[in-house]
Amino acid sequence: MASQHRGFTLVELMVTIAVAAILLSVGVPSLKSLYDGYRGRSEISRIEQSLAFARNQAISYGMTVFVCAYEKTDADGYGVCGTDWQKGLLVYAVDSTTKNKILKVVEGFNSSDKVKGSTVSFRADGISSGETTFIYCPNGKTDESRSVKVSSAGMIKYAADGLGCS
Repeated sequence: MASQHRGFTLVELMVTIAVAAILLSVGVPSLKSLYDGYRGRSEISRIEQSLAFARNQAISYGMTVFVCAYEKTDADGYGVCGTDWQKGLLVYAVDSTTKNKILKVVEGFNSSDKVKGSTVSFRADGISSGETTFIYCPNGKTDESRSVKVSSAGMIKYAADGLGCS
């Protein structure tokens, strides 16, 4: 009796690999765009939550709370503000020694993304220091950007998409 061997031939395997390679080359760019959009929504949500946290802390504890670009934490454990929003956000209150007492730090964002914002503070009554908009651009792309706006009354809400980060 002759036994039959089952399996793939080399030609069948090569055709399968070629088809898989073609499908991957078509699908990967669209997945990257999908991932960028998700990252934009996720990161602007982190910014919005940090702003809401700052406002709630100001109201709850009856003090002025600031949100600025995070630079570093000094040797004494106090926060230092910077100018590069890419490094993250620092939420702080000024203590009796006039040092920036850290309430929350949002670690840096993706290195290929751009973040635009300006320092804002919330008074004990929840009113902000002025109207400002934070914009997050995944891969620096304006068309996939997300934003959150702080009104002069201290209200925080998602704003228009598609704003530039330059």
